[in-house]
Amino acid sequence: MHIRTLSCALGVIAMTLSSTPLFAHGGVYRGPKDVVPPVGNGGRTGRPSGPTNPPGPTTGAPRAPTASTPTGPATPRTGSPRGPGGRGTTGPITRGIQLTADLSTWRYWWEFNKHSYIGLREAIHQSGPITGSDVFWLGPRNLPPSQNMLAPTDSQIHEDVLPALKRAIDSTDQRDIVSSCMVAMAKIGQDHEKFKLVDVFALRLARSNQEIRETAALAMGISAVPSEKALNNLIALACNDANGRKLSNGKVSNRTRSFALYGLGLYANEHPSPLIKRRALTAMRSVLEDTSRERNVKVAAIQGIGMLAIDCFDTESQPLLDEALDALLTFYTQKAGMGLQLVQSHCPTAIMKLIGRDHARSEDFRQRFAAELKGKKKDRRGNDLSRSAVLALGQMCEPYDNKTSVGASYSKLLMATYNTHKDGQTRYFSLLSLGQIGGKENRRFLLRILENGNKQLERPWAALALGVQAFAKYKALAAEGTSVDPDEIVGVALLEQLKDAKSPELIGALGVALGLTRFIDAAPEMQKRMVGDMQKPEQAGYLCLGLALMRDQGSREVIQKTMAASSRRTTLFVQSAIALGVLGDKTAAEELHKKLGEEGANLATLAAIAEALGQIGDRRSIAPLKEALFDEDRGNMQRAFAAVSLGAVADRAMLPWHSKVSKNINYRAAVETLTNQQSGILDIL
Repeated sequence: MHIRTLSCALGVIAMTLSSTPLFAHGGVYRGPKDVVPPVGNGGRTGRPSGPTNPPGPTTGAPRAPTASTPTGPATPRTGSPRGPGGRGTTGPITRGIQLTADLSTWRYWWEFNKHSYIGLREAIHQSGPITGSDVFWLGPRNLPPSQNMLAPTDSQIHEDVLPALKRAIDSTDQRDIVSSCMVAMAKIGQDHEKFKLVDVFALRLARSNQEIRETAALAMGISAVPSEKALNNLIALACNDANGRKLSNGKVSNRTRSFALYGLGLYANEHPSPLIKRRALTAMRSVLEDTSRERNVKVAAIQGIGMLAIDCFDTESQPLLDEALDALLTFYTQKAGMGLQLVQSHCPTAIMKLIGRDHARSEDFRQRFAAELKGKKKDRRGNDLSRSAVLALGQMCEPYDNKTSVGASYSKLLMATYNTHKDGQTRYFSLLSLGQIGGKENRRFLLRILENGNKQLERPWAALALGVQAFAKYKALAAEGTSVDPDEIVGVALLEQLKDAKSPELIGALGVALGLTRFIDAAPEMQKRMVGDMQKPEQAGYLCLGLALMRDQGSREVIQKTMAASSRRTTLFVQSAIALGVLGDKTAAEELHKKLGEEGANLATLAAIAEALGQIGDRRSIAPLKEALFDEDRGNMQRAFAAVSLGAVADRAMLPWHSKVSKNINYRAAVETLTNQQSGILDIL
């Protein structure tokens, strides 16, 4: 199984630690188990051995074995959408009330998108204040103490980490350890003097275990080590040609093809070479154009094209970019039933990643996506498409400051969509997109929803959208070297809501939003609510994180006490550790090491700790993690998660590799190989 990253729903873990199985690719939990639609309209495809109950989103690393894992909050559905694509979902019925994960909660969007807002590894590794962040946000009075440069050195990676992972992977066929080590090595993304990563991965493409085969294919893409062999292997597997079948012991399963396509997109993303991008696009386009209806392979091809990172302002790259856009447009505009519409719904966000808001073709696509939300067309097309259209517009439209603003019509359309659309998730995504677009009029609209909207369903999304808008504005000004002050109007409005809020769902969103707004005046109230309601670990955890997001060094001591008092509350323990890491506290990693070594910890707990340790650990974590990796007195899962953390500590990138896929994705249109809480690429730590 895959040690899946238990990332996305740390705020949900406390309620669900004993629910469903988790895989061990090194896994991350990103969502509820009924995200992937059932067979029928689109059809669930086969998957490797393991539990057969439907699962939900997660994020990147080796998967975890069949043990308990979070499945999302088991709360009654109240006014939220019925299920992906508008299809109803079924769940256990207790005394007439349907109990199932509420997919419309703001938390799932946050967990898929949080990494670029938190900037955790940057905070951990920097020796002083992060350029463009603390100095600009808060001024020198609130800067953290001087930090050491604690990123692993090249010599540590080549003399300690890579050899340890190679020795571990060669010493066993245990799938969790093998999968975890491959992803860990891929995150490092460097060949060793005595072995090449592509050879380590290629050797395992023919193994009898499906998880190991697909992880090997994905790892080639994650590593992105310049290698003709790696590129050829990924293309052969993706296209299921004779070479691919030879690599995979005679047959390339659809799951392996899908993982190779995701890997191909990741590989091309990191290489500026037009030749590499063209070869990748040719392979992915052929998959998109064939007659197969296998939705996992099609979605993987779409996501792969979206990751190509073609320079949209380079004249010589325009033919290649046009080819990529035309491939997506042709597939997107096919007449299709609900099953294929789910696959098509991945096109708008892929197109958005390719061209953004300023390309010559952006206006044409804005109009196309807007058409999904108005007129008769919106009544004939499924909710998957409307959700994706809204998310794409959020990244492609100009700010709405006044009636003469260039993008005013699109913001007005999103406001109308929020007011009138029948699908709850489309409405909530509309609020989020208004925040991403920005502008005075959008801010005014969101403040009105924050004041008057439904407290459980609408205000949390409005709060998050306001925080996202403030964060984007401040980061842009900070990058220019301009002095930044928090948005007083937004900060005061959020704080007033916090003082009156009773719902943990709303309180958590307000905590994150206040953090994104950097409204430090709210810190005392946030501390009070956090300490006073520690029996509500999700709420307290997001308040912890909010205090860290606003870089309030004055909160460090209370967060330390919260962590010390929450050793039995995994959600709060991990969130407080992450918060301390953001604030530059180097002691939190030590507590996570202790927790990882505790006997009897269940899989969900191990996954949460491993992900947090990988994010806030530094080079001092290498020795204890190596010791844990080779400690045969520990269980296989503890050793596998030690590999997960070791790879994350030595990761070459500041953001997790899976953020290239998960950012602004329509997670409500998930397929099994994308995310399903157990065995998708976003379920890998």
